[in-house]
Amino acid sequence: MRASSRAAGTVAATCVLLLGLLTSGPTAASTGEADHGRGTVTSSAPYLMPMESYAGYQPQTSCQRTPKPGVLMLADWLVARGGGYGPISRSCSGSSRSEHKESRAFDWLLDATDPADAALAAALLDELFAPDDTGQPHALARRMGIMYIIWDDTMYASYDGFVAKRYLSSGCRTRRTCSPTLRHRDHLHVSLTRKGAKGMTSWYYAQAASQPSTSLAARELGPA
Repeated sequence: MRASSRAAGTVAATCVLLLGLLTSGPTAASTGEADHGRGTVTSSAPYLMPMESYAGYQPQTSCQRTPKPGVLMLADWLVARGGGYGPISRSCSGSSRSEHKESRAFDWLLDATDPADAALAAALLDELFAPDDTGQPHALARRMGIMYIIWDDTMYASYDGFVAKRYLSSGCRTRRTCSPTLRHRDHLHVSLTRKGAKGMTSWYYAQAASQPSTSLAARELGPA
């Protein structure tokens, strides 16, 4: 009888353990299959062109002060969500490299200490890095020709598979002594590939309406 009771107790304990595993939600391993917690999936329907590969690093090599159509279109698309227009172009003086000097970067003005702005940035990153409905990862970021993003002490680079990495500006010794601008806490920086900046990747071709050529995004002040 005692053996029978022990067996019944073991079965009951096993059932409780299994029930706990089933109701406790996905494990870290299963959630690691996706970069975002909200299960976002973007549509592949608008695109006739194949998915772009992950872009390599394309450093600034020349000085070009005229914003290109792709970066203007992306800037308008971002600011339509909220936030403000920051600079695209920048003076070519000095030895530092910046895609702003080739007019293929945009600073989307957001405040990391403002919950509404932080939510805008989080929603954007979730959408950009979501898979599409065919399973292609980081679909929108690749179709837009995004080379890298820096926001709130974190960098997401195409050439690193858009894995989030801690970022510290070369102009700062520590984050504590770094300005909000150099920490990218007062703007979200987007650098595009040369094709993306020219509007020659699949996302730009798929846009239904062309953007005004006199976009307010073409400002030439401010930080990288």
